[in-house]
Amino acid sequence: MRIAHVNFARGFRGGERQTLNLIEGLATQGVSQVLICRSRSELARRVGALGVAVREVAHPLLGHLASQQVDLIHVHEARGAYWACIENKLRDTPYVITRRIPNPISACRITAAVYAGAAQLFGVSQDVSRHLSQRAGRPVQTILSSSTGMKADPGLVQEIRTRLGGPDIGPVIGHVGALHDRHKGQSVLIQAFQMLLRDFPSARLVLVGEGVDRAEFERLAGGDARIHFAGFQEQVGSWIAAMDLFCFPSREEGLGSTVLDAMSLGVPVIAAAVGGLPELVGREQRGRLIANHDPASWMEAMRDALQHPRSQAARVAAAREFAARNGVLAMSRSYLAAYRRLLPATAAIAASELVR
Repeated sequence: MRIAHVNFARGFRGGERQTLNLIEGLATQGVSQVLICRSRSELARRVGALGVAVREVAHPLLGHLASQQVDLIHVHEARGAYWACIENKLRDTPYVITRRIPNPISACRITAAVYAGAAQLFGVSQDVSRHLSQRAGRPVQTILSSSTGMKADPGLVQEIRTRLGGPDIGPVIGHVGALHDRHKGQSVLIQAFQMLLRDFPSARLVLVGEGVDRAEFERLAGGDARIHFAGFQEQVGSWIAAMDLFCFPSREEGLGSTVLDAMSLGVPVIAAAVGGLPELVGREQRGRLIANHDPASWMEAMRDALQHPRSQAARVAAAREFAARNGVLAMSRSYLAAYRRLLPATAAIAASELVR
């Protein structure tokens, strides 16, 4: 079985992290793979470092596989779906699409045909699958995105906390994600944190990531040194582990796999009750859910969590267990089982080889 993954994103966000996770998980199970992606992308660099073949192309409509035989194409973002559809017309190679956002797909005939031609549609949460099924008019299989299994370097964690203010700092509130308020809602978190300072004047807020709204967020922060813009970071696990509370006030969210990473690292979570986030948090067994984007409500939830840390212990333990169940291996096994259902001849060959 040889799988071609297609992801033409320019940056490296949650969808690219999950693409990388899946490729890594499938590689450990002996699956032959190739990544089709933009030239000089961060995803290309990271997948190449795994020893997996990478085919870099200059445009999402170029770089088709005349010289490479693959059994199945797995699309991980919207532009790749058109590429896969063309490949299907050229060589009859089946393709599947993973949808990561709850936004409805375009109603145009070309897009409808692209989704109709897919051998299988996947959603990264039940919420995404429901929206996609309604628009596509066909069943959608849900396979949750995975926690990444991020590790924290204790020395780097201490260095980060020292950088934020040393041993006298109060609790560290944190967020990881693109600085894009319409999507991630960090303005809510900044305003809530400013209110929280009345009770926790030595607290720190850390925003890890870059994005189009950084300048506006810095303006909103008003030069307060207690609000730290960390930018893009390679060692995200250590930054999360340096936090006492992970807050995720997204206005829309397919799933929010970074929340899973915070759970796996034992950091208490407060998340917005939107999209797939309730599927991660449950009925508050694994964190707190906030049903609005009122900064005062977020401040009260943050204050309560910080004032009663022992009450978070059961949630943190449940969250860690949930994240462990939904790791890279679990996700890759679910996709591999789906591939085999779609490629019965390949599955039969694999089964016969196992018998030998």
